[in-house]
Amino acid sequence: MEPAGTADDPDDYTFDLPDDLVAQEPPEARGGERCDARLAVLRRGTAQVEHRSFRDIDAYFGPEDVLVLNNARVVPTLLYGEDGEGRVVAVSIHSPRPDGGWYCLVAPAAVCRPGAEFRLGPERQVAGRLVAEVEPGVWEIRLTPGDGETLYGLAEPIYPGYLKQVPADPEYYQNVYGTRPGAVLFPSAGRHFTPAVLDRLQDMGVAVAEVTLLIAARSHHFVRELFRKRVAEGGAGDVAAEDRVDRAARTEGFDFPRAERYEVAAPVAEAINERRARGGRVVVCGTSALRTLETVTGPDGVVSEGSGSTQLRITPGHRFRACDAFITNLHRPRSSELLLTSAFTGREPLLDVYRRELVPGAYRFHEFGDSMLIV
Repeated sequence: MEPAGTADDPDDYTFDLPDDLVAQEPPEARGGERCDARLAVLRRGTAQVEHRSFRDIDAYFGPEDVLVLNNARVVPTLLYGEDGEGRVVAVSIHSPRPDGGWYCLVAPAAVCRPGAEFRLGPERQVAGRLVAEVEPGVWEIRLTPGDGETLYGLAEPIYPGYLKQVPADPEYYQNVYGTRPGAVLFPSAGRHFTPAVLDRLQDMGVAVAEVTLLIAARSHHFVRELFRKRVAEGGAGDVAAEDRVDRAARTEGFDFPRAERYEVAAPVAEAINERRARGGRVVVCGTSALRTLETVTGPDGVVSEGSGSTQLRITPGHRFRACDAFITNLHRPRSSELLLTSAFTGREPLLDVYRRELVPGAYRFHEFGDSMLIV
C-alpha cells in the first residue's frame, strides 16, 4: 500500500464538502432509527466500495471477530462566568487532578494568568482560581465546589460549531452503550449502533469489548462556543477577534487531540487477544477507540490492560498493531480524524472515495451523518 501522504500538510487532505451534506439532525429526529444511516464499505487495496445500510453491518462480521467500542459518555463541562473586572469568561473542565484540581481550557486569553480568580456557573456559585499553565492553552484550576457531579450539573455541554442548533434530545449526542461519564466531546462513530444491531452481532458469536477514552475539547470547538454565546446574549467582547482565533485554529494545522484519559481493563485485553489467537478480526469502532487500543498494544500485537493519559497521534506511516477493520464517520477536510483514517487506508484511495463516491452520492457527514466500514 502506498504511503498515506504527508502528516504535516493539511492541504494534502482536502476535498469539496457542500454545507448541505453536514448533517444537522439524526435519523430519529425524522422518525427513523440510528441504524438507518447509510454505510459505505471500503475494501483496502482496491477501489471497490459497497453502499449499504448500517443496519446490515453484521454481514461483514464473522463469529470469531471482536468489536471494540469506546463506552465514554458525554458530560456538560462548559462553565460561563466573569473575572474580577467583570469580563465574560468561559472555562471548560476536562480532567480532574489527583490533588482535587482540574485541567481546563479558558477563554478569552486576556484573562489567563496565574492567580486569576473567576465566579462561574448560572448564579456565579463556583469560585475558580487559575494555578498554572501546564501546556500551551491548558491550565490547572482550583474550583470550589470542586466535585465532578456538582460541576457537571452547573455546566453546559459543548457541541461542535457546525451544528446550527442544540440537539432536540440530549440523548441524540450519546451512544446507547455509553456508560462512563467524563467525555467532553462525543465518540460518535458508534452512534449508529442500536441494541438490536448489537444483539444480532452477539447472537452470531461476535464479542463486544469496551474500552474508555474520555475525549477532551479541541481549542477551536471551545473558542467557537464562547464567541457564539457572546453573540447570542449581546455580550461584550471582540467577537470578530474570537472568530479569527477560531478560524486560525481550524486552518493552520491538524486539530490533533490533547492528552486524554483512557482505560483498558484486563478482561477486555484478554478477550481481544483470545479472539485474535483464534483467527478472529479486531473491528475497532471510532478514532478514539483506535487510539486507545494502539496505545496499549505492544509491537508483538498483544493488547495489555492499562490506564493513564494518551496523546497518541496516528499519522501516515503508523504500523497498526491491533486493528483489522475500522468503523468511522465521514470526516471534514483537513481534520486529524481524516488523517488517521488515511493512515489505515492510504491517502489517495480514501480521498478518491470521498470525491468519487461519498460527496457525489450525498452521504451525510459528522456525528448525525452516515458511516464507513473499512475492511
